[in-house]
Amino acid sequence: MSRLSRLLLVCIVAVALNGCHAARTKGLFGKMMEPEPLRVGISVDAPPLAHKKDNAVVGLEMQFATGLAASVDRKLEVVTAPRQDLPQALLDKKVDIIMNGMSVAEAHKQKLATANPYIISGQVALVHLDDFKQFGSGTHNLTDKKVRLGVVDGSSGDNLIKGLNPKGATTRYPSAPEALRALITDRIDVFVFDLPANFYYASLFVDKGLTPGVTPLTREPLAWAVRPDDAKMRDAANAYLAGIEKSGELQKMLERAIPFYRNTAYSPKL
Repeated sequence: MSRLSRLLLVCIVAVALNGCHAARTKGLFGKMMEPEPLRVGISVDAPPLAHKKDNAVVGLEMQFATGLAASVDRKLEVVTAPRQDLPQALLDKKVDIIMNGMSVAEAHKQKLATANPYIISGQVALVHLDDFKQFGSGTHNLTDKKVRLGVVDGSSGDNLIKGLNPKGATTRYPSAPEALRALITDRIDVFVFDLPANFYYASLFVDKGLTPGVTPLTREPLAWAVRPDDAKMRDAANAYLAGIEKSGELQKMLERAIPFYRNTAYSPKL
């Protein structure tokens, strides 16, 4: 190899090394400048709002989380945890926001702040189609002594039924699927539970003759929870919500995710 060739080779290697060093420096600097990911706390126990399908988190809240992350230009990091553990995780700054179908009342009970509500939910009756006229439009027949009621132990539905002081039997189940099976097998007449879930279950088992009541028995606004001192996160969530509400996308998302939602007696207006 001639002296000129060796000189050219040295120059080429030097340029390449400088280029690689510059690229590494730029890449490192870029990572340092990237915003922290948006850590969204979700409990996967509330279909159709948040649940698992094929080992992936799906549901309306997951759609909201994806949209919120995009609106603040941050990568989404989903943190799944049991529902009862998420409030403390938020206060300990392990997550930035909770999106799991939490009611405003529950958030305030946990000393959390909330964004504006995205839906008015409540308790509704899930019944067999033959019983719809009797139980589908209010609480007036739920207290009859022949009516067999089912609720999830400790749930909002349980609290509602306790307040009604029914004359008939009330069975408390550890989970919604167990109460649902009891209704399908005719061991109870009415399952009182959250509106989104009972609408979802009715759609899954329409072939079993199940249908939801169209009159919610309580009024429960649902909202995303944030730390009381995190006004920036609350404002960002409210701005995202206002945007999809103004565009009409919020209503479309609700109707796509929650079967029968269009037919509920509650107005979509908050």
